Amino acid sequence: MIRHLARSLRAAVLPLASAAAMGVVLLTSAWDWEEGAGLRLLYALRGIRPPPDRVMIIALDATSAGALGQSERPERWARSLHAVLVGLLAERGAAVVGFDVLFERSREPAEDDQALAAAFRRAGNVMLVEQLTRETISAPDGTALGSVDRRVRALPLFLDAVAGSGPFVLPKTPEGVFEFWDSLPSAGDQPSLPVLMAERIGAAPSPAARRRVLNLYGPLGSVRTVSYARALALAADPQEGAVAFAGKAVLVGFAESNQSRQADAYRTPFTREDGVDLPGVELLATALGNLLDGSGLTRPEDAATVPPLLAWAALLSLPWLGLGTRRAALVTAILGGVAVAGSAWAFAVLDLWLPVILAGLVAPAVAALLGIAWHIRAARRRERQLRRAVDLGLTHKGSEALASLLRGREAGRRFHGVCLCSDIEGYTALAENLSPEATRDILNRYFAAFIPVVQAHGGHVMDIVGDAVLSLWLADDAPDEACARARAAVLELHTLMNRAPAEGTLPTRFGLHVGPVFLGELGATHHREIRAVGNIVNTASRIQSANKHLGTRILASAEVTAHGGPGSARPLGRFVLAGQSAPVGLHELRCEALPADADRAFADGLAAWSGGAADWARERFAATLTLVPGDGPARFYAARCRERGALGADPDGIVVLGSK
Repeated sequence: MIRHLARSLRAAVLPLASAAAMGVVLLTSAWDWEEGAGLRLLYALRGIRPPPDRVMIIALDATSAGALGQSERPERWARSLHAVLVGLLAERGAAVVGFDVLFERSREPAEDDQALAAAFRRAGNVMLVEQLTRETISAPDGTALGSVDRRVRALPLFLDAVAGSGPFVLPKTPEGVFEFWDSLPSAGDQPSLPVLMAERIGAAPSPAARRRVLNLYGPLGSVRTVSYARALALAADPQEGAVAFAGKAVLVGFAESNQSRQADAYRTPFTREDGVDLPGVELLATALGNLLDGSGLTRPEDAATVPPLLAWAALLSLPWLGLGTRRAALVTAILGGVAVAGSAWAFAVLDLWLPVILAGLVAPAVAALLGIAWHIRAARRRERQLRRAVDLGLTHKGSEALASLLRGREAGRRFHGVCLCSDIEGYTALAENLSPEATRDILNRYFAAFIPVVQAHGGHVMDIVGDAVLSLWLADDAPDEACARARAAVLELHTLMNRAPAEGTLPTRFGLHVGPVFLGELGATHHREIRAVGNIVNTASRIQSANKHLGTRILASAEVTAHGGPGSARPLGRFVLAGQSAPVGLHELRCEALPADADRAFADGLAAWSGGAADWARERFAATLTLVPGDGPARFYAARCRERGALGADPDGIVVLGSK
């Protein structure tokens, strides 16, 4: 249990290290990557999406200035012209009109201001933008004490005539703008202009924590934009004007596609390569569109995304525990792609802004770097084990088996193990009729078929002497599992070698026992070998030899069969094996049990033999042979009955076996 816990703790080192390294990354400015490269990537993967039809822009641009004989500076255009536009929009059924133009000063002639105010009042649905300026409060000595935000509003003449006014503030970051203020605490929680316009036409924006993330529709011009001159012409025609403006939320503001003429513009993920940004009025229209169609982006708080990112980094490290470097790197890259795809899907379908750079690139990179370091460390450890193995005369695979069992204790260790001894039937006669080279080739083919079966079931081939093979299963932590694996291996070997002979197979006998074993170095200074030694090894070898007496192929001690496992285990009695004094209970392992009648007859005969009723035992063993003529144990006991005659069974039912 303790060793199992230690292995689990070692396996947890890499995931914990990956999570910790990811945590260190998150303590840096890595979050800024999401607002820059991450947001650009998400918009690039999603592409352009259509804005609501109810929102449109009337652009004060250079083309209209030339056509209408106005100044190149839109704020100086004649206010009487705006009065005409407002009147026409009202006649054509515009739902709400917002001016992204600050009318904070009076203009000459005064009649134009009056005309514009009258147009505002008649329309009844016009709203104006406000501006916020931050003023520094200084001490008499010039030291800055703080700051205060001041609202710059339109003239009272206009404020009294419009349906409302509100600011539109875009917080700037090094990566540009990606959100707007829903309401400003420094302005008495005054609702912003897009919120007021949305409420005016019946939309009820969902509650927000004062700041909302913009969900951009695309590059400049994605929101339907009509030049000022074209808008006047459309509005002048009752039919075309109604089609163009009826029920629409109309925003009037500066919008210019010429970079040199852009004044009110902001950098966004859709900034063009030639430097053309999105104008403020289009961002205002985007905010209004988000409020109307309920598509504003939701961005979880950074603190809420930290635990999932740490867990993701730990998960990405798991392939590096069980796969080779190339496969682990491929799986990590695939998982990183899945994270990018998942974030892109959430962005496009759910309007959810999840970390894409951190989850799809940074976390896989962290896991891969630590995983490579883990593999390098493991490779160096294997190299040291290999050098040690070469000193002991082992092959590379032998060194790995030794390392897994000794775990760095080169002097040796004592452990509980399942021992399998095997021996080829008739090997001596086979070798007598072949050259040494031919014998070698046959044995090599035999071992090539034999060894992979043991290893596939978690065993270790620790010794080969002539035609005999010694295999071990570590049973310290889970003896039931070790015995089950050993039984599964020997049954598969029996099928391979004895039941379905093929190229490289030879008839083989097997013996299984379980108990304490010592594994370590044996020999003198200049000749050392790794060997498994102990009474369990010797007993397993004697159990294997007992197959010759009992006419069986697989024998296992009662200690092995007590742990359960695959196959059928038939009790054969208790035996004193050759060269030993203590009796051992033996079972025959079979792929399939004897027929029920034969099994019952044998069990009756064995019970009679142990009880001293030799005649009745002989009859029951004879009945067994009638049902299964080739049954070796029944033949052995029938002969034993004849030999013992009237003397009855062996004392206490224990059979003493000699060498054979």
